[in-house]
Amino acid sequence: MAKTGVVLGAALLLLLLLLAITTLGADARTCGVDVPGVADECTDYVKKGSKQRDPSPQCCTAIGGADINCACKKLLTPEVQSLLDMNNLVYVGRKCGISIPKGTKCGDFVVNN
Repeated sequence: MAKTGVVLGAALLLLLLLLAITTLGADARTCGVDVPGVADECTDYVKKGSKQRDPSPQCCTAIGGADINCACKKLLTPEVQSLLDMNNLVYVGRKCGISIPKGTKCGDFVVNN
């Protein structure tokens, strides 16, 4: 469903970046995402304690082509989620052109705005 795809899209792109590299030890490309590129370019925007701000063009390029359903399923573990500011993750995903409607669920996070 579109709702699930959108929810997974935002979370997958940024979560996969952190978890895939650190926790999962994923290959260079996971769920259509350049995991090392996302980790390098997006981590500062979505990690816990980070200030909400617009992502760089490089971050948006790194998360482009992500398979949202895949990312939320395979990369958004409770461990990964604990490292991320989920509100910032949604913010960055939206700023990068990913549609993430209110009510979208990824992991145990539900988008409320």
